[in-house]
Amino acid sequence: MRRFFLLLVLTIFFAANSFAQFTTNEITYAKTINLENSNSWAVGGGFSNFIMHGDMRSIGTSDDTQYLNFGVFAYVDKMFNPLLGLELKATYSKISGGAQYFSDVYELLYVDNTVIRDNMRFEGKALGAELNLILNFTNLYQTSTRNWNAAGYFGLGYHQYDSALYEINPTGEDNLLVDFGYNKARNSVNKASSIYLSGQFGLKRRISKRVDLEFRTGIYFNYEDHLDAAISNKQDWETFFVTSLGAVVKLGKKKVFAIWGDDTLGQQSNPGLRISDTDKDGVMDQLDIEPNTPAGVLVYGNGKAIDSDQDGLPDYKDKCPLVYGPISNEGCPVLVDSDKDGITDDKDACPDTPGVIENNGCPKQVTTVNNNITQQINLLAASINFNTNSDKIKPVSYTTIDEIISLMKKIPEIKFIIEGHTDNVGNDNYNLDLSQRRATSVVNYMIKQGISNDRLESEGFGETRPKFSNNTEGGRQLNRRVEIKPKQ
Repeated sequence: MRRFFLLLVLTIFFAANSFAQFTTNEITYAKTINLENSNSWAVGGGFSNFIMHGDMRSIGTSDDTQYLNFGVFAYVDKMFNPLLGLELKATYSKISGGAQYFSDVYELLYVDNTVIRDNMRFEGKALGAELNLILNFTNLYQTSTRNWNAAGYFGLGYHQYDSALYEINPTGEDNLLVDFGYNKARNSVNKASSIYLSGQFGLKRRISKRVDLEFRTGIYFNYEDHLDAAISNKQDWETFFVTSLGAVVKLGKKKVFAIWGDDTLGQQSNPGLRISDTDKDGVMDQLDIEPNTPAGVLVYGNGKAIDSDQDGLPDYKDKCPLVYGPISNEGCPVLVDSDKDGITDDKDACPDTPGVIENNGCPKQVTTVNNNITQQINLLAASINFNTNSDKIKPVSYTTIDEIISLMKKIPEIKFIIEGHTDNVGNDNYNLDLSQRRATSVVNYMIKQGISNDRLESEGFGETRPKFSNNTEGGRQLNRRVEIKPKQ
């Protein structure tokens, strides 16, 4: 959990550091604001209300009392651009509450009485500080607004508090049960403390160029379990809610504030703020490296026309947009037949040797020669051995495989299938998997030695195709084999 908090702090730091380098001119909007000519600092403060929801709670208590916990807060905001900023906030609040309904069904720790009762309550005061990442929701889809602005605040905080748990006697007097500020089991001398996470939503109403009103509400997750002076085994995290209303004062001498923009929205007094898209391709001219592409042409994010085959000619000018070709040939490949066999080099497997169409441009070889070579290959394959229960080829077999590769290169037009076989000892599924892995190992080595992968295919048959009897050791050894056959 502590690593999680550390990760959150680092995330806030790096996000702020990265976005601090941006200006809104780097974001495509209907209108932009240059932060060099706008204010980015603000301070705020106001009143808040604290609602506890833990082992004890502030509303919906068993004694039908609504505990009103008012406090105050102050903060300073720094906007790095209209979307993101950081906030440092200080808070002070009264905290109090009573027992929940049906809370007497679980035990309360550190108190002589074993369960929470209806006549219990807690109270105290909390002083804290938090660092929030500001995410401006409104400016996700527009640069500036006139009157309303919504934002999210996500951060990490730390507070100290002196909450104590009391029992209300029939006489109306309070009997102190436990005070975690002075509990000897805690490190703090006179206050308990904890870190917390928060997620808040704020809604601002602009009053003037200098002043805003903000309503904010948020949920907080306390890392310790004694904010309400009650600890139980029911829950480890405590939750509380804070709602606030305050004023925001925007600092600086400029007329524009980062999240609001200029009052001249819609006017054309400053042409430098206008965004134009001459070619209507969705990329503003300021970022468009080809601002005059014809209508309807697809472009990349920088406005450059798409070139699918990367031949230097955009698709709308390319007669062969999906096939690489020189610009001098209008983007189509130049069809050359080097060996004059009627098959162009791009389709000829033997471009420098005349051949026939049925043999992919290679010379037609005598069938008997091919058969002799494939028979030699299959005979040699019987000498390919593997480590026991492994797909690793034994070093002594590589010489044999190299000889097979040399034979394959003599008949480049023929494709092969490498089969793996085993005896019937062991599990059927294991034997099938082992035979496939062994065949694949041979294929992989051949590819590394220069045989095209489209000429090779591997398949394992396990123990399903024995050539000899599995009733003898000799037969089983012969059944553990690799066969290399021409593909039909």
